[in-house]
Amino acid sequence: MYISMQCTDNSGVLNTEICTFYGVRYVSRFRSAVISTEHLNHEYVIPMTPEDYEAAVRQINDAMKNHAHMIVIEKGMVLRGRKGEMRNVEPQKLSIVSV
Repeated sequence: MYISMQCTDNSGVLNTEICTFYGVRYVSRFRSAVISTEHLNHEYVIPMTPEDYEAAVRQINDAMKNHAHMIVIEKGMVLRGRKGEMRNVEPQKLSIVSV
């Protein structure tokens, strides 16, 4: 499955990226979700509350149940950075749809 998302890098430049989606995990220490992709040198990080993370996981589960080939993050900002890089940003609420 693929994921399409609007990303911002550490200089504030916005890009839409499409990647192979491998999974997502929540890092409670940083109150952020981390999206796993095929990229080895950087991560996609989304600051969010644990409740908003669980809501996003339900949306991803629904897409997987419907055999989606791609999920699109339509609402919410994804931070693209080097592995282990974290930034202080307002928590995001995601809206994820399947394509």
